[in-house]
Amino acid sequence: MTEFKQAQTVQVRAADLVRQVGPGVHTGITGLGAEWRLPPLEMREKTDHMTSAELQAVIAELRPPDARDLVERDHEILAARQACDSLAEQLRQARVDEANASHQMDNWRFAHPFRAIIHDLGLRSSGFLAEYEEIKAIAETEALKLASRVHDAAEHVANRENEVEARIRLEQAPVREYMTELERLKRQKAARETAERWQTQELDDALIAFTTHALKREMRAYGYGDAGTHWQALPESLRITIDNFNRLPREARPAVLEEDAKMLTQELCLSEEQGQDQGNMPLTMTSQGGRRSNWRDL
Repeated sequence: MTEFKQAQTVQVRAADLVRQVGPGVHTGITGLGAEWRLPPLEMREKTDHMTSAELQAVIAELRPPDARDLVERDHEILAARQACDSLAEQLRQARVDEANASHQMDNWRFAHPFRAIIHDLGLRSSGFLAEYEEIKAIAETEALKLASRVHDAAEHVANRENEVEARIRLEQAPVREYMTELERLKRQKAARETAERWQTQELDDALIAFTTHALKREMRAYGYGDAGTHWQALPESLRITIDNFNRLPREARPAVLEEDAKMLTQELCLSEEQGQDQGNMPLTMTSQGGRRSNWRDL
C-alpha cells in the first residue's frame, strides 16, 4: 500500500471514529457542549487498537475551530460591529460637516474682511456667516452625541466578544479535554511503536547476519572452511549453532528461524560482543555495512 493510500485510509478511519463517538462535533458551536463528553472506558475501547498516526488523524478531525475565529463569525457580534461602524460613519460625516462649515466661513472672511468685522461687532449680521455658524453648531452638537454613542457601541462590542468567546471556550472544553487524553495516548503509542521498530530492526539484522554466516558456511565460501579465518573468528557456540542449522532440511529452516529468532538474536549479539572484545571481525551485516536481504529467500 502506498503512503498516499495509507494516509487516505487513516483519514477515513479517523472520520468514522469521530462520527461514532462524537455525534455533536460537527453540529456547530452548540454541538460541543457537555452532552458530548465521552465515557473513558468507551474511549479506550475505540482508541486502544489505533496507531499513533490514526490517533493524530482523529485529533485533527476532532479539533474545533479556534475560539477567536468563531467570535469573528458570530452573528450577534457582526450585527453589533455593523451598528458601531454605522455610528462611526455618522460621526465622521458630522465632523466633515463641521470642518466644511469652518472652511466656508474662513474663505468668506478672507474675501470680505470689512463685512466680517461688522458682523463680529454685531453692527450688521451676515446671512452667509449666520447660516454656516448654525450649520457648524449643529454639526458640533451632533458630533459630541455621536462620539459618546460610538464609545458605548465599541464597548458593547468588546464586552459581547468576551462573552461569546468565554461561552465558546466553555462549550469546547469537553472535546479539548478529550483531545488532551488522545494526545497523551498518541505519545505513548508513538514511543511504543518506535521501540518496536528498533526491536524489529535489530531482529532482522541479526537474522540476516546469522543466515549469511550459515549460507557461507554451507557453501564453504572463502574463509568459512573448518580452518578458515572468518569461520574461526566466530565464537564456538555460534559455529555449533550454525552447523546444526545447516543440517536441517531447507524447508524446515524458515520455521526454525521464526520460532527461535529471539534466541538466535541474543546468541549472535553475545557472540559479537565477545568477538569485538577479542578483536575479531564483526558478525552482523549492519556492522559489516552489508546490504539487507530477506532470510526467507535463502
